[in-house]
Amino acid sequence: MGFVAEKWEETSRRLAAQVAPHLGAGEALTGVVYATRPKLFSAALLAVGVTPSRLILVPVDRRLESAGPPVLVSREEITDAAVWGWGGSVRDFLSASAGNELRFATATEKFRLHVLGGNLLEDTLSGPTQRSGLEALIEFLLSAQR
Repeated sequence: MGFVAEKWEETSRRLAAQVAPHLGAGEALTGVVYATRPKLFSAALLAVGVTPSRLILVPVDRRLESAGPPVLVSREEITDAAVWGWGGSVRDFLSASAGNELRFATATEKFRLHVLGGNLLEDTLSGPTQRSGLEALIEFLLSAQR
Protein backbone atom coordinates (compact mmCIF):
# COMPACT_ATOMS: atom_id res chain seq x y z
CA MET A 1 0.00 0.00 0.00
CA GLY A 2 1.42 3.36 -0.98
CA PHE A 3 1.75 6.52 1.05
CA VAL A 4 -1.38 8.12 -0.40
CA ALA A 5 -3.50 5.02 0.23
CA GLU A 6 -2.25 4.80 3.83
CA LYS A 7 -3.27 8.42 4.43
CA TRP A 8 -6.71 7.72 2.95
CA GLU A 9 -7.16 4.73 5.25
CA GLU A 10 -6.32 6.89 8.27
CA THR A 11 -8.77 9.53 7.01
CA SER A 12 -11.48 6.87 6.63
CA ARG A 13 -10.89 5.62 10.18
CA ARG A 14 -11.18 9.15 11.55
CA LEU A 15 -14.35 9.83 9.54
CA ALA A 16 -15.93 6.58 10.74
CA ALA A 17 -15.14 7.65 14.32
CA GLN A 18 -17.15 10.86 13.75
CA VAL A 19 -20.11 8.96 12.28
CA ALA A 20 -20.18 6.04 14.76
CA PRO A 21 -21.80 7.92 17.71
CA HIS A 22 -24.84 8.62 15.52
CA LEU A 23 -25.53 4.98 14.61
CA GLY A 24 -28.69 3.47 16.04
CA ALA A 25 -28.76 0.29 18.12
CA GLY A 26 -27.87 -2.64 15.86
CA GLU A 27 -27.24 -0.34 12.89
CA ALA A 28 -24.18 -1.17 10.80
CA LEU A 29 -22.04 1.21 8.80
CA THR A 30 -21.71 -0.06 5.21
CA GLY A 31 -19.41 2.74 4.08
CA VAL A 32 -18.00 6.15 4.86
CA VAL A 33 -16.78 8.84 2.46
CA TYR A 34 -15.13 12.22 2.73
CA ALA A 35 -17.16 14.76 0.77
CA THR A 36 -17.47 18.47 0.21
CA ARG A 37 -20.75 20.32 -0.07
CA PRO A 38 -20.18 23.40 -2.23
CA LYS A 39 -21.59 26.74 -1.16
CA LEU A 40 -21.47 30.08 -2.96
CA PHE A 41 -17.87 31.03 -2.09
CA SER A 42 -16.78 28.08 0.06
CA ALA A 43 -17.46 24.44 0.79
CA ALA A 44 -18.49 22.49 3.86
CA LEU A 45 -16.52 19.33 4.67
CA LEU A 46 -18.56 16.25 5.52
CA ALA A 47 -18.12 12.74 6.81
CA VAL A 48 -20.89 10.80 5.08
CA GLY A 49 -21.81 7.51 6.70
CA VAL A 50 -23.93 5.04 4.77
CA THR A 51 -26.10 2.45 6.52
CA PRO A 52 -28.66 0.12 4.95
CA SER A 53 -31.50 2.50 5.84
CA ARG A 54 -30.08 6.03 6.06
CA LEU A 55 -27.29 8.50 5.44
CA ILE A 56 -25.49 10.26 8.28
CA LEU A 57 -23.88 13.54 7.20
CA VAL A 58 -21.58 14.94 9.89
CA PRO A 59 -19.94 18.34 9.29
CA VAL A 60 -16.22 18.12 10.03
CA ASP A 61 -13.39 20.62 10.19
CA ARG A 62 -10.01 20.33 8.50
CA ARG A 63 -8.72 18.19 11.38
CA LEU A 64 -11.64 15.79 10.73
CA GLU A 65 -13.27 16.62 14.06
CA SER A 66 -17.01 17.11 14.32
CA ALA A 67 -18.02 20.69 13.50
CA GLY A 68 -21.76 20.58 14.07
CA PRO A 69 -24.81 18.40 14.47
CA PRO A 70 -25.36 15.58 11.99
CA VAL A 71 -28.00 15.56 9.28
CA LEU A 72 -29.81 12.21 9.15
CA VAL A 73 -31.54 11.26 5.90
CA SER A 74 -33.53 8.05 5.64
CA ARG A 75 -34.08 6.24 2.36
CA GLU A 76 -37.79 7.12 2.45
CA GLU A 77 -37.05 10.85 2.77
CA ILE A 78 -35.14 11.04 -0.52
CA THR A 79 -37.39 12.44 -3.23
CA ASP A 80 -34.83 12.75 -6.04
CA ALA A 81 -31.29 11.56 -6.70
CA ALA A 82 -28.74 11.96 -9.50
CA VAL A 83 -25.35 10.27 -9.65
CA TRP A 84 -22.95 12.27 -11.83
CA GLY A 85 -25.92 13.60 -13.79
CA TRP A 86 -27.53 10.20 -14.37
CA GLY A 87 -30.86 9.25 -12.87
CA GLY A 88 -32.03 12.75 -12.08
CA SER A 89 -33.87 15.36 -14.06
CA VAL A 90 -32.80 16.77 -17.41
CA ARG A 91 -31.65 19.87 -15.52
CA ASP A 92 -29.38 17.68 -13.35
CA PHE A 93 -27.95 16.00 -16.44
CA LEU A 94 -27.30 19.25 -18.31
CA SER A 95 -25.78 21.08 -15.35
CA ALA A 96 -22.16 22.13 -15.92
CA SER A 97 -21.05 20.42 -12.70
CA ALA A 98 -23.25 17.32 -12.99
CA GLY A 99 -20.34 15.08 -13.94
CA ASN A 100 -18.66 15.83 -10.60
CA GLU A 101 -21.60 15.71 -8.21
CA LEU A 102 -23.85 13.35 -6.34
CA ARG A 103 -27.18 15.09 -5.87
CA PHE A 104 -30.18 14.17 -3.79
CA ALA A 105 -33.11 15.98 -2.30
CA THR A 106 -35.58 15.60 0.53
CA ALA A 107 -38.83 17.48 0.97
CA THR A 108 -36.97 20.23 2.84
CA GLU A 109 -33.39 20.32 1.54
CA LYS A 110 -31.25 19.73 -1.54
CA PHE A 111 -27.78 18.23 -1.30
CA ARG A 112 -24.89 18.48 -3.79
CA LEU A 113 -21.80 16.51 -2.83
CA HIS A 114 -18.37 16.28 -4.42
CA VAL A 115 -16.62 13.01 -3.60
CA LEU A 116 -13.19 11.83 -4.73
CA GLY A 117 -13.53 8.65 -6.78
CA GLY A 118 -15.49 7.31 -9.69
CA ASN A 119 -12.88 7.42 -12.44
CA LEU A 120 -9.47 5.85 -12.96
CA LEU A 121 -7.39 8.82 -11.77
CA GLU A 122 -9.52 9.59 -8.73
CA ASP A 123 -9.74 5.91 -7.77
CA THR A 124 -5.94 5.81 -7.85
CA LEU A 125 -5.71 8.87 -5.60
CA SER A 126 -8.23 7.60 -3.05
CA GLY A 127 -7.88 4.59 -0.81
CA PRO A 128 -9.88 1.37 -0.94
CA THR A 129 -12.13 2.44 1.95
CA GLN A 130 -13.06 5.69 0.17
CA ARG A 131 -13.84 3.74 -3.02
CA SER A 132 -15.97 1.15 -1.23
CA GLY A 133 -17.75 3.91 0.70
CA LEU A 134 -18.46 5.72 -2.56
CA GLU A 135 -19.90 2.52 -4.04
CA ALA A 136 -22.14 2.12 -0.97
CA LEU A 137 -23.30 5.75 -1.28
CA ILE A 138 -24.08 5.39 -4.99
CA GLU A 139 -25.99 2.14 -4.42
CA PHE A 140 -27.95 3.81 -1.61
CA LEU A 141 -28.90 6.81 -3.76
CA LEU A 142 -29.86 4.73 -6.78
CA SER A 143 -31.98 2.39 -4.68
CA ALA A 144 -33.71 5.35 -3.01
CA GLN A 145 -35.00 6.73 -6.32
CA ARG A 146 -38.71 6.47 -6.83
